[in-house]
Parts: sequence; C-alpha cells; structure tokens
Amino acid sequence: MKLLKKKKWCIILGIMLTLFLVVQAGRFFFRDQEWKARNFIYTAVKRAYPEAAQRLEQSHGLKLFKTDTLSQRGALGIVILIHGLDEPGLIWMNLAPALYEQGFRVLIMTYPNDQPIKASSAFFLKQMTSYFAGEKRSVSIVAHSMGGLISRDMLTDPLFGYSQKVEQGKVPRIDHLILVGTPNHGARLAQFRFFTEIRDQFHNLSNKEAHWLNSLLDGAGEAGIDLLPDSRFLTELNSRSLPKYLDIQVIAGMVSPWSESEIPAFIRHLEQNLPTETRPTSRVLEKTLVSMGRTIGDGLVSVNSARLNGVPLTTVQGTHLTMIRNISVSSQRIPPAVPLILKMLTP
Repeated sequence: MKLLKKKKWCIILGIMLTLFLVVQAGRFFFRDQEWKARNFIYTAVKRAYPEAAQRLEQSHGLKLFKTDTLSQRGALGIVILIHGLDEPGLIWMNLAPALYEQGFRVLIMTYPNDQPIKASSAFFLKQMTSYFAGEKRSVSIVAHSMGGLISRDMLTDPLFGYSQKVEQGKVPRIDHLILVGTPNHGARLAQFRFFTEIRDQFHNLSNKEAHWLNSLLDGAGEAGIDLLPDSRFLTELNSRSLPKYLDIQVIAGMVSPWSESEIPAFIRHLEQNLPTETRPTSRVLEKTLVSMGRTIGDGLVSVNSARLNGVPLTTVQGTHLTMIRNISVSSQRIPPAVPLILKMLTP
C-alpha cells in the first residue's frame, strides 16, 4: 500500500512538473500575447476601480527620505533612489541614511512595480516634472535592478523628450546615473518571480489602508515579461544611445568567492607553486572562473547582462540584495556597494 501511495505521488509530481515546463515553454513562444492579456486585465481592473487606482498612484511618487532642514538643503546635491521589481521598500535601508548623513538631499521614488516598464517610466517623468517645477538644480539617480531600466527609458525615449524638457526648464538635468544590479540585457529568472511577488503583496496587505485589489492595480505582471532577454521593450531600449552629457556607472554583484580582479592574482600565485608545463591548464582555469563568475553574477542578474557598451562597470561581492542592503535591520555590516556609491557621487 505504501509503495502504491509513493508511486501515486511520484506520478502527480511528474505531471505537475511537466505542466509547469509546458507553460514556461508556451510563455517563451507566446510572450507578446501573454503581455497583451496581462495588460488587458490590468487596464480593466483600473477602469473598474478608478478611485482605488488613484489612491494607489497617490501613495507612490517622489518623497523625501527625511524632511528636516539638512535633507531639504542638500549640501552635496540631490539624489533620487528608485527601486526594482517586487521591492516592498527595504532596499534603501543602508544607502539612504548613508547619503543623508553625507549631506545629500535624498528622495525615494516608488511606483506600481508590476505594470509595464514603459508606464513606470512615464510615471517617473510625471513625478520629475511636478516635483521639480521651477527648481533649476542638477540631480543624480541611483537605481537598483529594474529601476535602472525605468531611468534609462525615461531619459532616452524620444516620445518623452527628456533632453528637450531640460532645455525648457521643465525637468532637472540628470548628471549622474548609477545602475546597481540592473539587467540591461534581461534576466531569465524574471519568469520565475512567484515568491518575490508574494513577498511584495504580503507587505502591501500589512497596510490597513491598502485596497484588496492592489495586487492587480500595481500591474498584472507585464514588467516581468519586459525583463526577459530580447523582450520587445529591451530590444527597443538598447537600440537607443545614452545622453552624451550623462555620467553613468554600472555596479554588478558577484556571488563568486573572487572578484574578476582577484582571479588573475590567484592564478599567478598558483602558477608559482606548480610546474611550468601546467601553465596552459591554469590559464584555462582562469578563463573558466571568470566566465562562471560573469554568468552567475549576483544570482539573478549576470555581469554580462548588467554591462553596457562604453560604460564603466565595477563588480562587488554580494547577491542581488546583499550588495546594496543588509538582510537584517540590526546588522552592522556595510554593504559593499554603499561606500562605492558615496565615492561616485561625492565631488
């Protein structure tokens, strides 16, 4: 009897796994159709519940990290922090206070993160226009993950005309853009984001004022499709040039025990203790370790996906989250990307 039950469960699990693989394969071949179907649902829910949709939009936008005199004065300038996909709000727990203590005016940009990336770009532009109306100061942006794609899209889409709006004094000039763990060429794991979405929605439900349909009002998952390699959105985005005046830096995480700069030193040290005839093998090992590190990246975004042609890239030790924030609020650890960002932004 036990053997029959075990066999039954093996069959059920096998069927479930097969169905899962079939669904994922179907999503690959019918990506545009899935995007349109999800967007239809998202649009229909927004139309059916306009007041709830408006309340959700009003809860997002550009907001000061701290509202005292120092943060408003911004002795070292203004820095906008924009998060990525399914981020409930803890990503800046280490960087925002560090920037504030340095004397920056820190603004945090939030948005309905499941909606199409293009919709988030338009919302970001709308916030920039209204928040900085009449204020002529340059601004820096630090973007994590998908937030970097939103920033790039806002700055380069000719329909938005950001550069023209700068000349007209409608929006501030962006001098610095720092992309942290941004999947500039997509992230295959975006299609397996079930658990991060649950985490995001549990966080939203903890807010007593949140509408029960916020899980759909913040988007029906179109962003996850936009993030897939070779998506229509990324293909269009990567065909555009970055503004020439923009100082842009890329920071990528590495879960490998060595950074790219450490691997050659390790191999040279290894060669000193091995026979000369083994050197060709050690050079193969070097290339393999570098390739593995780039492929794995921060566990979600590979180094090659983070890379942009002609843009300086720096790797730091850490996962997609731990390179920029601590997992525990009580931890005294300094995430490796934090001092690097401070150095990049400080004159």
